[in-house]
Amino acid sequence: MRLIGQLIVLALAICVVSGCRSVYPRSIMLQSAVVDAARSSPVLPDDEIIPSIWPARWGAGSIMPGIQTGVIVELDHPVSELAPAHLSRFHRLRAGETEYSDALGLAEGMGVQNPYKFQAEGPGCYLFVHQPPVDGVETKKSKDGEPQLAFKFISAQLVGLSKAGQEYEEQIELERTWFTYRTPRGEEESIGTVVLMPGMFGTPEPVIDTIERYLRSKGWSVLRMLSHPSRFTQRSQYGLEDGNAARVAKEIAEMFDTRAAEGAYAASAAVRFVHDRFPDNAGRPVVLMGMSGGAMILPSVYAFDPSLYSAAVLIAGGGNFLEINVRSNYAKWIDAMDIDADPSDAEIQKPEKKELKELVDLYLSMSKLDSLHTAESMHGVPILMLHASSDKAVPASTGDALYEALGKPERWVYPIGHELIFAALPMQTPKIERWIRAAVIDPDGKAP
Repeated sequence: MRLIGQLIVLALAICVVSGCRSVYPRSIMLQSAVVDAARSSPVLPDDEIIPSIWPARWGAGSIMPGIQTGVIVELDHPVSELAPAHLSRFHRLRAGETEYSDALGLAEGMGVQNPYKFQAEGPGCYLFVHQPPVDGVETKKSKDGEPQLAFKFISAQLVGLSKAGQEYEEQIELERTWFTYRTPRGEEESIGTVVLMPGMFGTPEPVIDTIERYLRSKGWSVLRMLSHPSRFTQRSQYGLEDGNAARVAKEIAEMFDTRAAEGAYAASAAVRFVHDRFPDNAGRPVVLMGMSGGAMILPSVYAFDPSLYSAAVLIAGGGNFLEINVRSNYAKWIDAMDIDADPSDAEIQKPEKKELKELVDLYLSMSKLDSLHTAESMHGVPILMLHASSDKAVPASTGDALYEALGKPERWVYPIGHELIFAALPMQTPKIERWIRAAVIDPDGKAP
């Protein structure tokens, strides 16, 4: 019955229509098609204006730590009623009541008054939809109970303008990231917060459940990103033809940069929100723990707001996002990107190795937020890496490259593959927790 309920909800939530909704918070007659993208930017002296490597977000001015890039909305239903939805190549989420509410809340929170048209997530995206109990059957509850906080970070990108009569509407794409926050088990005072960033699609969920449970038993609060931002796996396809490799590499670099940035914006906003709600925890250590895809973006998450984080644990991660995408044995399962060597052919043609190598090198030279670039910001930070030397999902060589870029931190190497390092992770968790404790707490039990 639970499965039937999930299918009903997802069938109602997902459809092929575009899902655009026009919204007019205030009627404004624009005299020009040009919108001042910096309308909400603070006025800064010329010598304080620094070109930002961080992609813009709708309604935000300067993109920097502590400056709002989106809004936090607490869930008004139990977390147990969230159902994951991975949209196929041919589907787009219908903009329903939740999306309409999220768009209005975002506009209000960001101080946007211009008319806008929003679009919900589309092909390849991964998100969560509300699944209320069906036919009186109660939704299965977590044995850990409901978290102290459950919320989502909402932002949007401005993707264009459209004319509606005598007015212009800003066209935006919503993006959302879901979080839970649980304090230590029992009446223990929190040592600090561990930010858990999972692999793709929130995997491996049972392993993360176990790690979260153990950390809480040892006095840690846990802020858990339920999955990457919803558009992290949005479907994209690039045609690689003679003479256009640099242009394609630039487009791919911009795409990966904005996806890594969204993870950074979401994590930063979530930590600050939790500290606002639990102020006693604000001065205590915050440790980033990334797994697989979460470890891939961890250096960029750190680089955006380094004052928040005290240490980091990266499990089966790697650098060079494009190389990982073209070499991973998970690429077909994730199905996020194709590079077509012959766009004139109805079937996608895989480029030759030499072409791919050239594209990967160009991409890396143009990217700003690939972890191989942002890793330098973590030099001097306590870092632990767990590495599978036979990894094919996040190719082991990309893990080696990230290790070098991070300045060769402490690393535990296992002669196994991607799946086995996570299967064995619960047995390693006590050792990892002891490492974290030693890294951020002095012998007197105080944060350094």
